[in-house]
Amino acid sequence: MKLTSLILSNDEPTSKRILILCGIAWLPLVLLTLIEGTLYATDITIPFIKDVEAYVRGLIIIPMLVMADNVVEPMMGKTMLYLRSSGVVPEAEQGRMERASKHVAYLINAKWMQVILALIAIAVSWLLHADYIDMWKERNVTSWALHLDDGEVEETFAGMWFLLVTAPMVSFLLYRWMWRFIVWSYFLFRVSRLKLELFASHSDQAGGLGIIGYGQNLFGFIFFIMATLLSSELSSNLLYEGEKLVDVKLFVLVFIAISIIVITAPLLFFSNKLVSLKRRALAEYGELQQQISRDFHHHWIDEKSKRLVDSIHPSSMADYSAVYEVVSSIRIVPINPKSVIVLAAVLLVPFLPLALTESSVWDVLHMIGESLL
Repeated sequence: MKLTSLILSNDEPTSKRILILCGIAWLPLVLLTLIEGTLYATDITIPFIKDVEAYVRGLIIIPMLVMADNVVEPMMGKTMLYLRSSGVVPEAEQGRMERASKHVAYLINAKWMQVILALIAIAVSWLLHADYIDMWKERNVTSWALHLDDGEVEETFAGMWFLLVTAPMVSFLLYRWMWRFIVWSYFLFRVSRLKLELFASHSDQAGGLGIIGYGQNLFGFIFFIMATLLSSELSSNLLYEGEKLVDVKLFVLVFIAISIIVITAPLLFFSNKLVSLKRRALAEYGELQQQISRDFHHHWIDEKSKRLVDSIHPSSMADYSAVYEVVSSIRIVPINPKSVIVLAAVLLVPFLPLALTESSVWDVLHMIGESLL
């Protein structure tokens, strides 16, 4: 069993991948800090046992990124299957869609891209190295990851493991999913350029494209992971660098807003088709609605027909009215507005613990209780 197989493939059981990857990323940090005396040392600002960021990266982010393979990846396959079998992509366009699908598979699994992402992950970890040194020199925040050597701030063995193994591993797993999101967005763009068969009366209010919007929402799981990672970094700033909760509120709101925009932006590729569908459908179904309304009025009002209860005319009128309501409610973006609100709430959850950096759990519950009374 190769390490690359554990990182790049979900052929191995999810629980096994999580245990091994977390073991590689986190357990050596525990052992090294224990040996170096920085696990729970009292003479440094951030002993390992109190470093939220190290725990989150090693024990929370890695498992979530591995589980994403079982959450988001199946959605991509099911969406492609739907496009093949539902009739949304007509037979004449199936060849073009198959070529797009194969290109997506190639880009996602391309070894040259994995190498690029790995190099970027390593480079970013050294930016983290510089940040730790700045904390020591400029803010006098000492850490388990650094020590003084002949007057120079250098990494401890645990710090080197974090910078060369733990941080790059987390970054690489995250960048792989960011790359998949980009490739999937490219696939949606190519699908949007096909001659699709969309029907205004489809109950998803998106002409049959509602499943794409639903699938896109699942990418919110990746952005939830990013929010969790960001929250751990902000918590360190609040706990050890003197920042206040009010200083990060705007930052959190901007992150949530940008995340929602990025997640839903690829769905705009279909807006032109949905606008045209709605415009055409309102004219066609509106004309039919006029005919039905005229016949209904002529039969029951002009001719003063009796026995309304036993007639099929009222139920037919109601059924068509329901159809017309669906037609008139077609969305120009194939996503349910309520799901956007849910997505925003989900992305907010990882930031809620930040409130505990300035208040205890009891204080927070007390504030909630007072607001409800």
